[in-house]
Amino acid sequence: MPSILSIGTALPEFNYSTSDVEDIGKNWLKNDDLLLQQFSRFVKSSKVQNRRFVIPKEEILNLGGLRNRASIFEESGVLLGESSILDAIRNSNTQLSDLDCMVFTSCSCPTIPSIDGQLVNRLGLNRNITRVPIFQYGCAGGVAGLALASKLTESHNFVCLSSVEICSMVFQPQNFNPAQLVGSAIFADGSASVILSKIEKGLTIRATRSFLIPNSRELMGYSILDDGFHLLLDKSLPQKLIEIAPDIIESFLKENSLERTDVDYWLFHPGGIKILDFLENALEIPYEKCRWSRETLYSIGNVSSATVLFVIKRFLEETKLKKGDKVILLGIGPGLTIELILFEWA
Repeated sequence: MPSILSIGTALPEFNYSTSDVEDIGKNWLKNDDLLLQQFSRFVKSSKVQNRRFVIPKEEILNLGGLRNRASIFEESGVLLGESSILDAIRNSNTQLSDLDCMVFTSCSCPTIPSIDGQLVNRLGLNRNITRVPIFQYGCAGGVAGLALASKLTESHNFVCLSSVEICSMVFQPQNFNPAQLVGSAIFADGSASVILSKIEKGLTIRATRSFLIPNSRELMGYSILDDGFHLLLDKSLPQKLIEIAPDIIESFLKENSLERTDVDYWLFHPGGIKILDFLENALEIPYEKCRWSRETLYSIGNVSSATVLFVIKRFLEETKLKKGDKVILLGIGPGLTIELILFEWA
């Protein structure tokens, strides 16, 4: 079974607290008191205490069109990706020259070619490295990327999954719909990278599952308009998950001869407080078995596909695992897709 050797993370320079974000809102929504009150409620209810961005708040409010956003993404994204990969290498027993495959995930800015090519150049990686950039998985990209990377260890020695998300590049200051307000209250910038190998040691991947929920395409994603990408989050999304997710999880566990009570720890992509509330309540999971998702959300916000990798790193640093412990990793993204991984500690 393939396993995670190490995880590296990187956060950008500009750090803003809850009160800082509320101040940004006062500038952004100064002409509409009702919108400002609504945004302030979202910021408070999110419980996100700190968020990092690659540019200062004044520039976020004046981003302009896609050309400027793409330029910022290429410059800042490469630096973040490089930092997280180097951090992952430092935490493993591998060298940069050992990497022979890279899965790259991002949904912030679809530059072509993708910036993983620049990472190969800057880090001096093998020119024959297999590159697999993926974009449309959104927040589920971290889990889907891990599942794909684990399969690629069958034909490669050391696979790097690198996620670079600069969610500030999707902010649209002229859009005041509820999805934009919610996204502006929780999303942030950052990068995380994972080194995997076929060596069975530590946190090993025992099984994976991807499920596409029917008739749910319009619930999450981007609306592509003339001025760029606009966040799409439908208010009926939690209800759709309530109807579908528990059965999918139960089926996945049953296929692996497990019940919910056999799972020792649960790691969720922290898309927001409501999603975490639903998952914990629907699956009857005590807080001490899943706390790392909330704690990650509170400390750095939602960094799209990279967030769940931050969750895994926090979990591994704070938890003393024993042989045979079972861990479920779950991500939800556009599609809607539910992505699942079953880990076992070897």
